[in-house]
Amino acid sequence: MSYTVHKMIHGKKYAYEVTSFWDPETKKVKKKNKYIGIVKEDGEVVNKHTVIKKQEKAVLDFGDGYLLHHFIKKSDVFPLLHDIIKNHPECISLIIYRLCYQSAMYNASNWHEGNVVSVLSKDLDLSSQNISRILAYLGQENTQRHFFQAYLNSDINCHGNVIIDATSLPNQIQHDFSQWGYADSAIEKQFRLLCVVNQHTKMPLFYRFLPGNIVDISSLQRTIQELDLMGAKNNFVLLDAGYCSKDNIVDLYQKKIDFLVRLPSQRTLYKETIRHHAESLENLAYATQYGTRSLFVKTIETKDLYGHEGYLYIVLDPSRKGKEVNQLVGAYLEETNNAPERQEAFDFEFKKSGIMILISSKKIEKSEVVSTYYMRQSVEQIFGFFKDDLDSLPIRRHNDATIQGYLFLQFIVLIFFIQLRNALQKKYTVEQALLITRNLKCKIFDSALLVSEANRKQTEIYSLAGVMVPKNLGI
Repeated sequence: MSYTVHKMIHGKKYAYEVTSFWDPETKKVKKKNKYIGIVKEDGEVVNKHTVIKKQEKAVLDFGDGYLLHHFIKKSDVFPLLHDIIKNHPECISLIIYRLCYQSAMYNASNWHEGNVVSVLSKDLDLSSQNISRILAYLGQENTQRHFFQAYLNSDINCHGNVIIDATSLPNQIQHDFSQWGYADSAIEKQFRLLCVVNQHTKMPLFYRFLPGNIVDISSLQRTIQELDLMGAKNNFVLLDAGYCSKDNIVDLYQKKIDFLVRLPSQRTLYKETIRHHAESLENLAYATQYGTRSLFVKTIETKDLYGHEGYLYIVLDPSRKGKEVNQLVGAYLEETNNAPERQEAFDFEFKKSGIMILISSKKIEKSEVVSTYYMRQSVEQIFGFFKDDLDSLPIRRHNDATIQGYLFLQFIVLIFFIQLRNALQKKYTVEQALLITRNLKCKIFDSALLVSEANRKQTEIYSLAGVMVPKNLGI
């Protein structure tokens, strides 16, 4: 006959099986105790021979979140950012979310629940209300100034040559900065986003958020002054034609900042230069190469570039000239107005076909001047990333502070986007890399995280980003 008894030993309860038996030698009934196992609080006995199976609790997206979490943490930008977000740990998750998905911010909590980031960063509040509070904090002038002063004076951005350009951010919200302005040859309500890019590294350095009716020409001096006050010393600026004015050029000379800018065709200097030099451009003495394109570049030294010594570069693209002349001749032959001023206008358009004029405060070799100017395309690419890859438009946030905070968050996301793009070495786009690694899943147990086997592409992407693929992690 057997029964179970519980015994307390050193504060723990143990279960024993007691069996009665007859001892023929002593002619008495005796008892034999057999240890069974530990008694749990609910009375259940855990048998010593029972193997406790760890229960699988969840399957999460692993590859994209883990990659970005560690890529960001090891970035040289992260220590600069950490100082301003240490009291808002949700910021890193929001950055990862914006890189992984271009969905509305209020969906961040749903994404977080299904991604390993929820394990790597626990106890985060990604509710819509808290996201709004975080964006309002990021939109504060003190927050942004603290970051940009550190960022602009770090070793990351030690090169003093910058590119400055602006783009439109169309929207339909009621806000003082949302004003009617030109965007892609149309008039619509918009903000203006002015961006400063490091010419050497192609990394975004700084941005300004401007009303939609502010034209580029009036924002340059304030931008350079703000950069200077934050400690960013610029040696050279590369500008689009929208920034070319007498006041801006004179200001750059006074600040001893070299520049290269395209001269707008409406300027008197442009028209005079075309009349005096256009016919002499197609000369082998001016021939040069830009990629696969053959160009003619004539350098003219002048002592009267808005009162200063400088250089004009007249660039003729024969291929472009052929296309423009073909269109112009067709329009000319269809013209029914024989007034002298119309004839004069056609003559001028014919002379300037295929020509652009650049002006600069310093001499640049003819073989380098076009490639230097077209570095502006770096800014165009960044605007493309901002609008398309990061799906920043249309802007829907109505509060001034949250709009400012949203744009600042997008700027930070853009920095990490470009750093990851550079790390991938054109073998994968950022979108491809995140889609491929997203298929790497993990299983969550009570005290461990088990990662599925990575395939060749996933392993290569992790290697390019400088992050190791773990097999398992403790929780």
